[in-house]
Amino acid sequence: MSVSHSTSSTKGSTLDRVLQVIAVVARSRGQLDREAVAEQLSMPIASANKLINQLVSLGHLQENIVGRLIAGPSLQSLSHDILKSQRFSQQRGEVLQRLADKIGETCGISVPNGIEMTYFERVNCNWPLQINLAEGSPVPIAASASGKLYLASLEQSILENVVQNMGLSEYTPKTITHEGLFLEELKRIREQGFGEDNEEFIDGMVAVSVPIGSDDFIFGYLFCHAPSFRTPIEVLKTYLPEMQAAAKEIHEFTLSELA
Repeated sequence: MSVSHSTSSTKGSTLDRVLQVIAVVARSRGQLDREAVAEQLSMPIASANKLINQLVSLGHLQENIVGRLIAGPSLQSLSHDILKSQRFSQQRGEVLQRLADKIGETCGISVPNGIEMTYFERVNCNWPLQINLAEGSPVPIAASASGKLYLASLEQSILENVVQNMGLSEYTPKTITHEGLFLEELKRIREQGFGEDNEEFIDGMVAVSVPIGSDDFIFGYLFCHAPSFRTPIEVLKTYLPEMQAAAKEIHEFTLSELA
């Protein structure tokens, strides 16, 4: 009986440590490496490495291009499935629909996924002509309003490493591919508090984005994109107060449901 009890306790302790590692990585927003995770949990680095290697092999965690731990595809899929449940999705859909009706353009939510952003949810506008980027579509992190806003939220030292290693691909003549100019652009975005895409990803498409959440918990990024001939980016920016109010509403009911 004593052996059985000891085995059960050991398993429970291991499971608890696994969940602690996942929780620390989730809260860190890609700012911790393996040693930092071990330090935060007061674990020997060898023990932390063993757990992290198992979680990486299962797809629950992954390391970004500068060696920081982030959620892996399996963990992302699980979290998205939870948040895409009918209860959550219906509430977000209602907020997005009101916003899209107000602006008259497509609105949605995107989330970081490695060196891309993923369209997590969207509500289309009613115009016959619209830019169709379906849910689940990946968009480049360095050439999208939400992606640049996410990058601008990173600590400067981490940001510089990411930019140096990710490469800046050209999608349109307006894509910023010079590293120094791109870092200046991210500094400007950090100061203004919202992201912009001025035809940098797709010719003729503009977009703005605001964060959903606070520094303690960023759920994702609320965006609105439009054909530039119909709604120029300066016009789109006039709706930032409505977008920020919608982002706050989504953040508040998401926190209340997860509490």
